[in-house]
Amino acid sequence: MKLNLNETEIKKYDEIFDFIENNIPDWEKVVTEGNIKIKTNQHMVKFEHMEQVLEKFNVKITDVAYTDYYGIIFGIKIE
Repeated sequence: MKLNLNETEIKKYDEIFDFIENNIPDWEKVVTEGNIKIKTNQHMVKFEHMEQVLEKFNVKITDVAYTDYYGIIFGIKIE
């Protein structure tokens, strides 16, 4: 699912990643083919950390991937 983001939507995602940077600094933003993802750099994630982001910003997880190199990657979409 490719997102066509306008400037307002991009700012909303920036707010999410500003929050992540301040609260969970080893997570980062990944943009691939218009999809916004959270890269955790961890092989295990406490759901309470992800739940903070989901609830605070009304975000939905679109997909989850795992690789040994990158850790867990969550695709996200603002509802």
